[in-house]
Amino acid sequence: MRARRRVHSAFVAGSAAVVMTAASLFAGAPAQSAPSITVTPWLTGLNAPRGVAFDGAGHFYVSESGLAGSGDHGLTHTGQVSRYELGSTTPVWTTQFSSLYAHEAPPPAPADVLGPEGLAVLRQGCVGPPPHSAGDCKLRMIQSESNKGTGITNPQIGRLFELNRRTGASTTVSDVGNRQWRWTKNHPNVAEPLPDSNPYGVLITRMHGVVRTFVADAGANTISEIMPGSGRTRVVALIPNDTPKHDSTPTCIAKGPDGMLYVATLDLVVNNFGNSPGHSNVWRVDPNASYPTKPTIWASGLTTVTACTFDSSGHFWGTEMFAPNSAGPPGDLVRIPFSHPTHVSHLGLGDIPLPGGITQGPDGAMYVSINSAAPGPAGQVVKVVVN
Repeated sequence: MRARRRVHSAFVAGSAAVVMTAASLFAGAPAQSAPSITVTPWLTGLNAPRGVAFDGAGHFYVSESGLAGSGDHGLTHTGQVSRYELGSTTPVWTTQFSSLYAHEAPPPAPADVLGPEGLAVLRQGCVGPPPHSAGDCKLRMIQSESNKGTGITNPQIGRLFELNRRTGASTTVSDVGNRQWRWTKNHPNVAEPLPDSNPYGVLITRMHGVVRTFVADAGANTISEIMPGSGRTRVVALIPNDTPKHDSTPTCIAKGPDGMLYVATLDLVVNNFGNSPGHSNVWRVDPNASYPTKPTIWASGLTTVTACTFDSSGHFWGTEMFAPNSAGPPGDLVRIPFSHPTHVSHLGLGDIPLPGGITQGPDGAMYVSINSAAPGPAGQVVKVVVN
Protein backbone atom coordinates (compact mmCIF):
# COMPACT_ATOMS: atom_id res chain seq x y z
CA MET A 1 0.00 0.00 0.00
CA ARG A 2 1.14 3.54 -0.67
CA ALA A 3 2.58 5.65 2.12
CA ARG A 4 -0.05 8.31 1.51
CA ARG A 5 -2.79 5.73 2.01
CA ARG A 6 -1.57 5.44 5.59
CA VAL A 7 -2.85 8.96 6.26
CA HIS A 8 -6.44 8.55 5.16
CA SER A 9 -6.94 4.83 4.90
CA ALA A 10 -5.11 3.06 7.69
CA PHE A 11 -5.73 5.85 10.14
CA VAL A 12 -7.23 3.81 12.95
CA ALA A 13 -4.73 1.02 13.26
CA GLY A 14 -0.97 0.81 13.80
CA SER A 15 -0.41 4.55 13.98
CA ALA A 16 -2.79 4.81 16.91
CA ALA A 17 -1.21 1.86 18.66
CA VAL A 18 2.16 3.61 18.53
CA VAL A 19 0.64 6.70 20.10
CA MET A 20 -1.04 4.63 22.77
CA THR A 21 2.30 3.30 23.96
CA ALA A 22 4.04 6.65 23.60
CA ALA A 23 2.12 9.14 25.71
CA SER A 24 5.16 11.38 25.68
CA LEU A 25 4.13 12.45 22.19
CA PHE A 26 1.36 14.40 23.85
CA ALA A 27 3.43 16.04 26.57
CA GLY A 28 2.79 19.73 26.37
CA ALA A 29 -0.75 19.33 25.05
CA PRO A 30 -3.18 21.65 26.81
CA ALA A 31 -4.93 20.09 29.78
CA GLN A 32 -8.71 19.77 29.70
CA SER A 33 -11.06 19.70 32.65
CA ALA A 34 -12.61 16.32 33.43
CA PRO A 35 -16.42 16.32 33.55
CA SER A 36 -18.41 14.10 35.87
CA ILE A 37 -18.97 10.84 34.06
CA THR A 38 -19.07 7.19 35.00
CA VAL A 39 -17.33 4.69 32.72
CA THR A 40 -18.15 1.02 33.24
CA PRO A 41 -16.42 -1.75 31.24
CA TRP A 42 -18.75 -4.27 29.64
CA LEU A 43 -17.09 -6.27 26.85
CA THR A 44 -13.35 -7.00 26.91
CA GLY A 45 -10.84 -8.99 24.87
CA LEU A 46 -11.89 -7.51 21.52
CA ASN A 47 -9.58 -7.17 18.50
CA ALA A 48 -9.75 -3.58 17.23
CA PRO A 49 -13.47 -2.96 17.93
CA ARG A 50 -14.87 -0.24 15.68
CA GLY A 51 -18.59 -0.01 14.91
CA VAL A 52 -21.23 -0.38 17.65
CA ALA A 53 -25.02 -0.30 17.34
CA PHE A 54 -28.25 -1.19 19.15
CA ASP A 55 -31.40 -2.21 17.35
CA GLY A 56 -34.89 -1.24 18.48
CA ALA A 57 -35.26 -4.50 20.44
CA GLY A 58 -32.18 -3.75 22.56
CA HIS A 59 -29.79 -6.16 20.88
CA PHE A 60 -26.20 -4.93 20.63
CA TYR A 61 -23.80 -5.38 17.72
CA VAL A 62 -20.05 -4.73 17.52
CA SER A 63 -17.58 -5.04 14.64
CA GLU A 64 -13.93 -5.96 15.12
CA SER A 65 -11.36 -5.20 12.45
CA GLY A 66 -9.26 -8.17 13.55
CA LEU A 67 -5.60 -9.13 13.80
CA ALA A 68 -2.50 -8.89 11.63
CA GLY A 69 -0.77 -11.96 10.27
CA SER A 70 2.89 -12.69 9.63
CA GLY A 71 4.79 -11.04 6.82
CA ASP A 72 4.79 -7.47 5.54
CA HIS A 73 1.17 -7.47 4.41
CA GLY A 74 -1.71 -9.77 3.63
CA LEU A 75 -5.09 -11.03 4.73
CA THR A 76 -6.36 -12.81 7.79
CA HIS A 77 -9.85 -14.07 8.57
CA THR A 78 -9.99 -12.49 12.01
CA GLY A 79 -12.47 -9.66 11.45
CA GLN A 80 -15.95 -10.24 12.80
CA VAL A 81 -19.35 -8.89 13.75
CA SER A 82 -21.09 -10.19 16.87
CA ARG A 83 -24.48 -9.79 18.49
CA TYR A 84 -24.89 -9.57 22.28
CA GLU A 85 -27.75 -9.21 24.70
CA LEU A 86 -27.35 -6.20 26.98
CA GLY A 87 -25.63 -7.33 30.18
CA SER A 88 -24.28 -10.56 28.69
CA THR A 89 -20.64 -11.07 27.67
CA THR A 90 -21.37 -14.15 25.55
CA PRO A 91 -22.26 -13.47 21.90
CA VAL A 92 -25.50 -14.83 20.48
CA TRP A 93 -23.69 -15.24 17.15
CA THR A 94 -20.44 -14.19 15.50
CA THR A 95 -19.82 -13.85 11.76
CA GLN A 96 -16.24 -13.87 10.47
CA PHE A 97 -14.85 -11.50 7.84
CA SER A 98 -11.52 -10.83 6.15
CA SER A 99 -8.99 -8.38 7.56
CA LEU A 100 -6.32 -6.56 5.58
CA TYR A 101 -3.02 -5.74 7.28
CA ALA A 102 0.22 -4.03 6.30
CA HIS A 103 3.40 -3.10 8.18
CA GLU A 104 3.78 0.48 6.97
CA ALA A 105 5.89 1.73 9.88
CA PRO A 106 9.25 0.22 10.87
CA PRO A 107 9.39 -2.17 13.84
CA PRO A 108 8.49 -2.22 16.66
CA ALA A 109 5.33 -0.45 15.43
CA PRO A 110 2.53 -2.95 14.88
CA ALA A 111 0.78 -3.48 11.57
CA ASP A 112 -2.18 -1.46 10.36
CA VAL A 113 -5.31 -3.62 10.34
CA LEU A 114 -8.50 -2.78 8.45
CA GLY A 115 -11.60 -4.94 8.17
CA PRO A 116 -15.19 -4.63 9.42
CA GLU A 117 -15.74 -0.99 10.34
CA GLY A 118 -18.99 0.97 10.58
CA LEU A 119 -22.27 -0.64 11.68
CA ALA A 120 -25.78 0.69 11.22
CA VAL A 121 -29.21 -0.57 12.25
CA LEU A 122 -32.62 0.63 11.13
CA ARG A 123 -34.20 1.03 14.56
CA GLN A 124 -37.63 2.22 13.49
CA GLY A 125 -40.07 -0.68 13.60
CA CYS A 126 -37.35 -3.04 14.83
CA VAL A 127 -38.96 -4.01 18.13
CA GLY A 128 -39.59 -7.27 19.87
CA PRO A 129 -37.73 -10.52 19.24
CA PRO A 130 -36.57 -11.43 15.73
CA PRO A 131 -37.38 -12.26 13.03
CA HIS A 132 -38.77 -9.10 11.47
CA SER A 133 -39.50 -8.25 7.88
CA ALA A 134 -36.46 -7.18 5.88
CA GLY A 135 -37.79 -3.64 5.56
CA ASP A 136 -38.32 -3.22 9.28
CA CYS A 137 -35.00 -4.29 10.74
CA LYS A 138 -31.93 -3.92 8.57
CA LEU A 139 -28.42 -4.40 9.97
CA ARG A 140 -25.55 -3.32 7.73
CA MET A 141 -21.75 -3.30 8.00
CA ILE A 142 -19.10 -1.70 5.81
CA GLN A 143 -15.67 -3.20 5.07
CA SER A 144 -12.60 -1.00 4.49
CA GLU A 145 -10.56 -0.43 1.34
CA SER A 146 -11.12 -1.72 -2.20
CA ASN A 147 -9.76 -4.47 -4.43
CA LYS A 148 -8.61 -1.93 -7.02
CA GLY A 149 -6.84 0.25 -4.47
CA THR A 150 -5.02 -2.56 -2.69
CA GLY A 151 -4.37 -4.82 -5.65
CA ILE A 152 -5.77 -7.72 -3.62
CA THR A 153 -8.67 -9.76 -4.95
CA ASN A 154 -11.04 -10.60 -2.14
CA PRO A 155 -14.85 -10.85 -2.19
CA GLN A 156 -15.23 -8.90 1.07
CA ILE A 157 -12.84 -5.94 0.86
CA GLY A 158 -14.70 -2.66 0.36
CA ARG A 159 -18.16 -4.23 0.42
CA LEU A 160 -21.33 -3.18 2.18
CA PHE A 161 -23.01 -6.20 3.80
CA GLU A 162 -26.44 -6.84 5.21
CA LEU A 163 -26.49 -9.23 8.16
CA ASN A 164 -29.43 -11.29 9.32
CA ARG A 165 -30.20 -10.10 12.84
CA ARG A 166 -31.27 -13.57 13.95
CA THR A 167 -28.45 -15.68 12.49
CA GLY A 168 -25.66 -13.29 11.44
CA ALA A 169 -25.69 -14.60 7.87
CA SER A 170 -24.25 -11.97 5.51
CA THR A 171 -25.30 -10.82 2.04
CA THR A 172 -23.38 -8.41 -0.18
CA VAL A 173 -25.32 -5.19 -0.89
CA SER A 174 -22.76 -3.13 -2.83
CA ASP A 175 -19.13 -3.10 -3.91
CA VAL A 176 -18.71 0.41 -2.53
CA GLY A 177 -14.90 0.46 -2.47
CA ASN A 178 -14.35 -0.32 -6.14
CA ARG A 179 -17.17 2.00 -7.22
CA GLN A 180 -15.74 4.94 -5.27
CA TRP A 181 -12.19 4.13 -6.40
CA ARG A 182 -13.42 4.49 -9.97
CA TRP A 183 -15.20 7.72 -9.08
CA THR A 184 -11.98 9.29 -7.78
CA LYS A 185 -10.12 8.07 -10.87
CA ASN A 186 -12.71 9.81 -13.04
CA HIS A 187 -12.56 13.02 -10.96
CA PRO A 188 -8.80 13.58 -10.44
CA ASN A 189 -9.05 17.35 -10.15
CA VAL A 190 -11.69 17.46 -7.43
CA ALA A 191 -11.12 14.32 -5.39
CA GLU A 192 -7.86 12.69 -4.29
CA PRO A 193 -4.66 13.18 -6.32
CA LEU A 194 -4.58 9.40 -6.76
CA PRO A 195 -7.53 7.02 -7.10
CA ASP A 196 -8.47 5.84 -3.64
CA SER A 197 -11.31 4.49 -1.55
CA ASN A 198 -11.75 3.46 2.06
CA PRO A 199 -15.45 3.11 2.96
CA TYR A 200 -15.66 3.48 6.72
CA GLY A 201 -18.91 4.93 8.11
CA VAL A 202 -22.44 3.81 7.29
CA LEU A 203 -25.92 5.11 8.12
CA ILE A 204 -29.24 3.42 7.40
CA THR A 205 -32.41 5.38 8.03
CA ARG A 206 -35.98 5.87 6.90
CA MET A 207 -36.82 9.17 5.21
CA HIS A 208 -40.44 9.86 4.25
CA GLY A 209 -41.17 6.15 4.40
CA VAL A 210 -38.21 5.14 2.23
CA VAL A 211 -35.26 3.17 3.65
CA ARG A 212 -31.99 4.80 2.57
CA THR A 213 -28.34 3.90 3.15
CA PHE A 214 -25.38 6.31 3.10
CA VAL A 215 -21.65 5.63 3.28
CA ALA A 216 -18.76 7.89 4.30
CA ASP A 217 -15.63 7.06 2.32
CA ALA A 218 -12.47 8.11 4.18
CA GLY A 219 -10.29 7.58 1.10
CA ALA A 220 -12.45 9.11 -1.62
CA ASN A 221 -13.74 11.82 0.78
CA THR A 222 -17.24 11.22 -0.55
CA ILE A 223 -20.67 10.75 1.01
CA SER A 224 -22.60 8.32 -1.17
CA GLU A 225 -26.09 6.89 -1.20
CA ILE A 226 -26.34 3.19 -1.96
CA MET A 227 -29.15 2.70 -4.41
CA PRO A 228 -31.46 -0.22 -3.57
CA GLY A 229 -31.39 -3.25 -5.81
CA SER A 230 -28.44 -2.27 -8.00
CA GLY A 231 -25.93 -1.40 -5.28
CA ARG A 232 -24.90 1.59 -7.38
CA THR A 233 -23.38 4.53 -5.49
CA ARG A 234 -24.77 8.03 -5.96
CA VAL A 235 -22.32 10.68 -4.79
CA VAL A 236 -24.25 13.07 -2.56
CA ALA A 237 -21.32 15.29 -1.58
CA LEU A 238 -17.56 15.60 -1.59
CA ILE A 239 -16.15 16.69 1.77
CA PRO A 240 -13.56 19.27 0.72
CA ASN A 241 -9.91 19.58 1.65
CA ASP A 242 -8.86 23.10 2.61
CA THR A 243 -5.31 22.52 1.36
CA PRO A 244 -3.43 19.59 -0.19
CA LYS A 245 -2.14 18.72 3.29
CA HIS A 246 -5.59 19.00 4.87
CA ASP A 247 -7.09 15.63 3.95
CA SER A 248 -10.55 15.88 5.49
CA THR A 249 -11.18 12.10 5.73
CA PRO A 250 -14.89 11.75 6.57
CA THR A 251 -15.39 8.85 8.97
CA CYS A 252 -19.03 8.87 10.10
CA ILE A 253 -22.57 9.96 9.30
CA ALA A 254 -25.39 10.77 11.73
CA LYS A 255 -28.93 11.85 10.90
CA GLY A 256 -29.81 15.08 12.66
CA PRO A 257 -33.14 16.15 14.17
CA ASP A 258 -33.73 18.21 11.02
CA GLY A 259 -33.34 15.20 8.73
CA MET A 260 -29.99 16.37 7.38
CA LEU A 261 -26.80 14.30 7.42
CA TYR A 262 -24.01 15.33 9.79
CA VAL A 263 -20.57 14.11 8.76
CA ALA A 264 -17.49 14.31 10.98
CA THR A 265 -13.88 14.18 9.84
CA LEU A 266 -10.58 12.74 11.00
CA ASP A 267 -8.27 15.42 9.51
CA LEU A 268 -5.29 13.44 10.74
CA VAL A 269 -2.48 15.42 9.12
CA VAL A 270 -3.61 18.91 10.05
CA ASN A 271 -4.33 17.71 13.61
CA ASN A 272 -0.86 16.10 13.59
CA PHE A 273 -2.12 13.01 15.42
CA GLY A 274 -3.54 15.31 18.09
CA ASN A 275 -0.41 17.37 18.62
CA SER A 276 -2.15 20.30 16.93
CA PRO A 277 -5.77 19.68 17.98
CA GLY A 278 -8.99 21.37 17.01
CA HIS A 279 -9.00 21.09 13.20
CA SER A 280 -11.74 18.52 12.60
CA ASN A 281 -15.20 19.62 11.48
CA VAL A 282 -18.76 18.41 11.37
CA TRP A 283 -20.32 19.05 7.96
CA ARG A 284 -24.04 19.42 7.24
CA VAL A 285 -25.06 17.53 4.10
CA ASP A 286 -28.43 17.51 2.35
CA PRO A 287 -29.26 13.83 1.70
CA ASN A 288 -31.19 14.81 -1.43
CA ALA A 289 -28.33 16.80 -2.93
CA SER A 290 -25.89 15.52 -5.53
CA TYR A 291 -22.27 16.35 -6.22
CA PRO A 292 -21.10 19.10 -6.91
CA THR A 293 -23.47 20.70 -4.38
CA LYS A 294 -21.22 21.78 -1.52
CA PRO A 295 -21.81 20.86 2.13
CA THR A 296 -21.55 23.46 4.90
CA ILE A 297 -19.65 23.39 8.19
CA TRP A 298 -21.99 22.94 11.17
CA ALA A 299 -19.45 22.63 14.00
CA SER A 300 -15.68 22.98 14.26
CA GLY A 301 -12.84 22.70 16.76
CA LEU A 302 -12.94 18.90 17.11
CA THR A 303 -9.95 16.54 16.92
CA THR A 304 -9.70 13.36 14.83
CA VAL A 305 -13.30 12.13 14.96
CA THR A 306 -13.82 8.43 14.15
CA ALA A 307 -17.54 7.92 14.91
CA CYS A 308 -20.64 10.00 15.61
CA THR A 309 -24.31 9.79 16.51
CA PHE A 310 -27.22 11.86 17.84
CA ASP A 311 -28.79 10.86 21.14
CA SER A 312 -32.51 10.93 21.94
CA SER A 313 -32.19 14.48 23.31
CA GLY A 314 -30.76 15.82 20.08
CA HIS A 315 -27.12 16.05 21.20
CA PHE A 316 -24.42 15.25 18.67
CA TRP A 317 -21.75 12.90 20.02
CA GLY A 318 -18.34 12.23 18.48
CA THR A 319 -15.38 10.04 19.42
CA GLU A 320 -12.02 11.82 19.24
CA MET A 321 -9.40 9.11 18.80
CA PHE A 322 -6.33 11.34 19.15
CA ALA A 323 -7.59 14.03 21.51
CA PRO A 324 -4.39 14.93 23.38
CA ASN A 325 -3.94 13.66 26.93
CA SER A 326 -0.65 14.56 28.60
CA ALA A 327 -1.28 12.00 31.36
CA GLY A 328 -1.73 8.92 29.20
CA PRO A 329 -3.22 7.49 26.01
CA PRO A 330 -5.17 9.93 23.83
CA GLY A 331 -8.91 9.85 23.35
CA ASP A 332 -12.03 11.77 24.32
CA LEU A 333 -15.73 12.27 23.60
CA VAL A 334 -17.45 15.45 22.49
CA ARG A 335 -21.10 16.38 22.96
CA ILE A 336 -22.75 19.24 21.07
CA PRO A 337 -26.35 20.43 21.54
CA PHE A 338 -28.10 20.59 18.19
CA SER A 339 -29.40 24.11 18.78
CA HIS A 340 -25.96 25.43 19.85
CA PRO A 341 -23.25 23.91 17.63
CA THR A 342 -20.60 26.23 19.03
CA HIS A 343 -21.05 24.76 22.53
CA VAL A 344 -18.65 21.81 22.36
CA SER A 345 -18.30 19.85 25.61
CA HIS A 346 -15.42 17.42 26.10
CA LEU A 347 -16.32 14.36 28.14
CA GLY A 348 -14.05 11.54 29.18
CA LEU A 349 -10.46 12.64 28.63
CA GLY A 350 -8.29 10.04 30.34
CA ASP A 351 -11.14 7.53 30.60
CA ILE A 352 -11.83 6.87 26.90
CA PRO A 353 -8.56 5.74 25.24
CA LEU A 354 -8.55 5.52 21.45
CA PRO A 355 -12.33 5.43 20.95
CA GLY A 356 -13.62 3.94 17.72
CA GLY A 357 -17.43 3.78 17.78
CA ILE A 358 -20.37 5.19 19.73
CA THR A 359 -24.10 4.52 20.07
CA GLN A 360 -26.87 5.18 22.57
CA GLY A 361 -28.32 2.20 24.41
CA PRO A 362 -31.93 1.50 25.38
CA ASP A 363 -31.03 2.60 28.92
CA GLY A 364 -30.05 6.07 27.68
CA ALA A 365 -26.34 5.55 28.30
CA MET A 366 -23.72 5.88 25.58
CA TYR A 367 -21.75 2.78 24.58
CA VAL A 368 -18.25 3.32 23.19
CA SER A 369 -15.65 0.98 21.73
CA ILE A 370 -12.19 1.84 23.09
CA ASN A 371 -8.61 0.78 22.40
CA SER A 372 -9.92 0.49 18.87
CA ALA A 373 -6.45 0.73 17.37
CA ALA A 374 -4.48 -1.22 19.95
CA PRO A 375 -2.96 -4.51 18.75
CA GLY A 376 -4.31 -7.79 20.04
CA PRO A 377 -7.32 -8.28 22.32
CA ALA A 378 -7.00 -4.97 24.18
CA GLY A 379 -10.26 -3.61 22.79
CA GLN A 380 -13.33 -3.06 24.94
CA VAL A 381 -16.85 -1.69 24.92
CA VAL A 382 -17.66 0.60 27.84
CA LYS A 383 -20.85 2.17 29.13
CA VAL A 384 -20.65 5.95 29.62
CA VAL A 385 -23.08 7.83 31.86
CA VAL A 386 -22.92 11.60 32.28
CA ASN A 387 -23.75 12.36 35.90
